[in-house]
Amino acid sequence: MPSVVRCLFVATVVVTACTTRSSALDPERTLTQCFQRIWQVQQGLPRGTIYAILQTSDGHLWLGTQAGLVRFDGVEFTSVPRWMGRLPSDTLWVRALCEDAQHRVWIATEGNGLFVLSDGVARRFAVRDDLPSDDVRALVADRDGVVWIGTSRGLARAERGRIVSGENAKQRSDSVNAICRAADGTIWIGGSGSPLRVWRDGHETPHPLKSIPERATVEALKCAADGTLWVGTTHGLVRLKDGEERLFTTADGLADNWIHCLAAGSNDCLWLGTEEGFTRLHNDTFESFRKRDGLSQSSVYVVAEDREGSLWVGTKHGLNQFCDRRTVPLTVKEGLPSNDTGPVLQDETGDIWVGTLGAGLVRVDGRKFTVLTTSDGMPSGTVLSLAAHDGELWVGTDRGVCRVRDRMVRDRFGRDDGLPSDSVLGLCCDKQGNVWAGTSVGLAQWRDGKFAPPAVADEALKLSIIALTGFHGESLFFATDEGGLYRLAGDSIETLVKHGSGRRNVSSLYEDPDGLLWMATRGDGLRMYDGSSLVDFTMKDGLYDDDLFGMVADDHGHLWIACSKGLFYVNRAQLRLVAKDRNQRLVSTPFSPLEALRTIECQDGVQPGVTKTMDGRIWFSTIRGLIFIDPQHLRRVLPPTPVVVEEVIVNGRSEQPDRLGKLGPGLTNLEFRYAALSFVSPSRMTYRYQLEGFDQDWIEAGSRHEAFYTNLPPGDYRFRVGADNVDETFHEITAPVAFTIRPQLYQRAWFLPLCGAVVVLAIWGGYRWRLRQVKQRMQVIVAERSRIARELHDTLMQGFSGVTMEMQALAAQLPSSQERSALEEIIADAGTCLRDARRSIAGLRHTDGDNSGLAMAIAQAARQIAEPHDVRLKLQLERAPLNLPADVQYNVLRIAQEAITNAVKHSNGRNIEVALERTVRELRLRVRDDGVGFDAEKANRNATGHYGLIGMRERANQIGGELHLSSAPGRGTTLMLVLPMNHSAGSAAVESPELYSN
Repeated sequence: MPSVVRCLFVATVVVTACTTRSSALDPERTLTQCFQRIWQVQQGLPRGTIYAILQTSDGHLWLGTQAGLVRFDGVEFTSVPRWMGRLPSDTLWVRALCEDAQHRVWIATEGNGLFVLSDGVARRFAVRDDLPSDDVRALVADRDGVVWIGTSRGLARAERGRIVSGENAKQRSDSVNAICRAADGTIWIGGSGSPLRVWRDGHETPHPLKSIPERATVEALKCAADGTLWVGTTHGLVRLKDGEERLFTTADGLADNWIHCLAAGSNDCLWLGTEEGFTRLHNDTFESFRKRDGLSQSSVYVVAEDREGSLWVGTKHGLNQFCDRRTVPLTVKEGLPSNDTGPVLQDETGDIWVGTLGAGLVRVDGRKFTVLTTSDGMPSGTVLSLAAHDGELWVGTDRGVCRVRDRMVRDRFGRDDGLPSDSVLGLCCDKQGNVWAGTSVGLAQWRDGKFAPPAVADEALKLSIIALTGFHGESLFFATDEGGLYRLAGDSIETLVKHGSGRRNVSSLYEDPDGLLWMATRGDGLRMYDGSSLVDFTMKDGLYDDDLFGMVADDHGHLWIACSKGLFYVNRAQLRLVAKDRNQRLVSTPFSPLEALRTIECQDGVQPGVTKTMDGRIWFSTIRGLIFIDPQHLRRVLPPTPVVVEEVIVNGRSEQPDRLGKLGPGLTNLEFRYAALSFVSPSRMTYRYQLEGFDQDWIEAGSRHEAFYTNLPPGDYRFRVGADNVDETFHEITAPVAFTIRPQLYQRAWFLPLCGAVVVLAIWGGYRWRLRQVKQRMQVIVAERSRIARELHDTLMQGFSGVTMEMQALAAQLPSSQERSALEEIIADAGTCLRDARRSIAGLRHTDGDNSGLAMAIAQAARQIAEPHDVRLKLQLERAPLNLPADVQYNVLRIAQEAITNAVKHSNGRNIEVALERTVRELRLRVRDDGVGFDAEKANRNATGHYGLIGMRERANQIGGELHLSSAPGRGTTLMLVLPMNHSAGSAAVESPELYSN
């Protein structure tokens, strides 16, 4: 076959096996090449056989089991009563599920009748509702909104909210196990008794099957779009098409003749669940997957495809998911003679060759494998290296080299043919077409029909050569087993890394399309040689792994690398950038075991372990077989992912998201449970959420499926959640959860103003009560003062006046002028004392609230005291604050009188200044003279005899003030009374000051 034609043939065979599609499983891949997940009790699946699987329009996966109804979001299994307490889940045996045009879920049960779920409410239909039997086996919803119901006693249908039974349903004993609706509206019915029946124009007629025994039972039916009717029975699969009937059995490839279920798949596939696994029918070819292939259990009761193309298989003991992977495995299950694969290479004719470590050389042709072993002329079944040149394939083994031409072994070479050793660890062809062999004891070149050592003599050429490659120009690079790296050019050898230098071994050499030499090392990462210098890249620079086995460049600028942790790729341009700027960091893109479950570790010690074929695909040799990947189809094409809030926990109580509405006061602790309903790779979903009205921005949640909020304030909120899918697309919930938290009484807008008003009223009331108390006390004080004034006036004043009058009469009778003068002085002093007494009585009787009277009283008293004496009086008196208590005014006045009297009598001064000043914080009284003065410090230390000063201090202390005396001999005297306002008038307002002066 010409090389171009053969290349196209191989590309056509494998192209569909590499293309990642989301519509369904690729029919060109074997079922064993699909990625499989299994959920059992250990993974949270409730116990019980799975009989029904349904993906509803909202994206949820529903499972009908022998132990109840279960909802699955890809991560968590939820029993329905957890969020809907209307179904008897513990005793519910679900046999079938369907969704009608109104998005209601219908549930067929064994012994409990029929249930329909709508808007979170379950309604039950039973025999009393005209259901033929409470044992419901099958359900089909048509486009007209009618749900067809198969029971153990015949057919019924549900329409307009009621059950309509078929003719004589309650008198018949024929059970209905399966129903399907054809494109022309015909209803096909399968069960026991007459195995196949037809419902048409309101009548049911039998349709016997000739290809199966009379005792056979119809278990499943499927109406195809082309008019074909598929009948699954206990004795095989029957196809009815154009009036012809054909039976398929295990002889045709069925897994088992007892068929439990049928499901139409995409790509014209038909899925069959049998007693011994499940089967795919495509293009009249059957392919089965059984317990020995990895199925959770043999008996398959339901098979269904979801919207992303995954296949779901329910068995007695678990739920199985099958989906296409981006990496395609080739193992013994697909036909390889061994999973312990070695080098992989495509020759110039387009054939793909895979060496194994013990089972010979394999040619891969799509799904077919041709093996060459020792019986076909191979020197050994252990293949260590491969190289292709001029239409020939050179094969290095642990027992020499062989040459393959036209897919047959033509020649064998060993030590007798010039090889330094039979263990050939590496083969390559340089740019001049020379074939080189690296062996465990040195390097050899194919020349003149045999192998010979190179023309140049060097000890490095006798070491163990573990990797080699030709390079542009005339250079050959080879690596030795103790870290050595050399370049052979013509008749000279250049040492790049000395043998035994302590560096890790180079496991593979590769020249990329840009002419750069790349070296994979066993523990030192990746090394690049640009013709003049070596640059190392390790995990510290962002490399996925340091233990590397091989690499190859694709057509998109990436370098694909095989390592001990699988496989990954890096951008070659980024590698060159990091080589120039070591502060930059690499970005590695790995393929985890989730994507390539059987490629946990690539194969070490084979040349080449990674290769690129002519169609652009990358092939890897692993410890568990061979895999290949198409870099052009790395990105999955998936439908939009539904993101839903499944449940809201409000103060510990479960609520449905669409029924939150207005929450009562105190319901402030909420937990949102959400999910992105993508089942391809749910563990790789990452979430972000935002509670509008509380969160300022999106909250990154990683893979967490819950959001918690505590002590939310009252207000209106909307909970939004989104997910980043495996296709790196952000999907947001279409209907955010909106709700309102009503405030507590104390959280309402009018509560604080009301509290403020109450406090103000309370303060005002307290102030009024206090004022009333003060007034009452003042009235008592005033009354007492009035009584004292009266007593003084009626007793002391009257008696003193009488004594004065008698003394005046006596003075008039005295003959001696000297005696008369002395008595007149005594009478004058008595008069002065009498006037002071009258002023005191007037002060006791002062009860008006005009605080300006204090300034006037001080001014009047000052004038009266100073008038008989030759002094100049200067008054600067401001109006006192409002509401200054009467006792404070009285004591201030008495202090002023005493100070002025002392200044007049004792200072011998000519000027006396009296000032009354007020500020916001204090009231000041100042009396100053320019007299002889005295030693104030001595007077303060020894106040004995200075009873006027003592009295003034006592009065000042009584009203909460301070008295300050300042004097010195010859410098006059200043007396200052400082009265804090908070002790007198509080924070009461003051009027504009008025000044009294003479």
